[in-house]
Amino acid sequence: MQSLIRLLPLVAAANALVPAPRPIDVEQFQARGLGTSADVYIYNEWNSGLTVSAAENTFMSTGAPGSVSVASNSVSDKFSVEANGWIPLQSKFKLILSPDGGDASTVNIDIGMSPFKTRYSLGAENPVNQAGVMLAPAKILEKGRDFDFHIFSGPGSLTPFIQSLVDQKLPGILEGIKQKPVDFAINKDISVTIRDIVNPVVKANYVSLGSGKNGMVINGIVTIDGEIKLTVAFKNLKQDASIKLTGLSVLLTAEGSLAALGGKAGQLGQLSINVTRFQTSLNDIDINGDILADIAGALYPVVAPLLKLPYKLASILNTSENAKIVAMVNLAIKAFAGGVKL
Repeated sequence: MQSLIRLLPLVAAANALVPAPRPIDVEQFQARGLGTSADVYIYNEWNSGLTVSAAENTFMSTGAPGSVSVASNSVSDKFSVEANGWIPLQSKFKLILSPDGGDASTVNIDIGMSPFKTRYSLGAENPVNQAGVMLAPAKILEKGRDFDFHIFSGPGSLTPFIQSLVDQKLPGILEGIKQKPVDFAINKDISVTIRDIVNPVVKANYVSLGSGKNGMVINGIVTIDGEIKLTVAFKNLKQDASIKLTGLSVLLTAEGSLAALGGKAGQLGQLSINVTRFQTSLNDIDINGDILADIAGALYPVVAPLLKLPYKLASILNTSENAKIVAMVNLAIKAFAGGVKL
């Protein structure tokens, strides 16, 4: 089936395979491509067992298994799903996440190629903050799966705290950036200054807290919209530029301490957090500034042609370039925390 996928036009696939929330029970009746596939991982963050049941498998070539048991504080073995590319209807499936002795949560997932979508919604009757989902683009038009689906079930105990923290501190952080722009020296030829972040909207969808070998472990899924104003220097050229992001979803796993999150608004203090996992999806990206394309071409030739293809760009960031992205995220955390010129 994957050999058939390679024949699909890249642009059609990129426009179609963008994870996004959806209204439940919306059908689309148009022809589409073949066999969108995903590997699915279930994360049980409860101190008790979790049973995952497939309530529906609609127009699926390979559906979710009927029942999966996941031990406490562990990750399931992956299982694979694949849309039925021969039927001109939206493929989808539904999972019921049932912790032992607790209330169940429902996750509805659409999966498919253009003009159909890969996206999700949570059940309207779900307990608050007890389910998190990231549909991360993987290897479209390559050997292997198209997506990695990360599905979390747990208390999500940090979600309201992180959201209130964002609401409280974000205005001060933004004002701090305006007063003291953040500089990154990428190499001797390239430097980037973040001058402003315009109209940011940050929503904490699911954030959990656990323990690990190096202290606390935080799993968080957030959605971000906003525009970043930059000044970019490339060799002898200097130019203002901007990047506008719509529907940027990020899954982060980090180890460290939350003690540094206190203090005055706009200050993160000596933030002791090390990000170990970064996965993302993106609805749309709008880049203003030719210099950014030049820099992308110089640093990452494989990425530059994909800057206007959100799905394919996310897939590169999630796979071949992922280690570099994790390192850059940790560098950015240090810069924002201490106001350090790097």
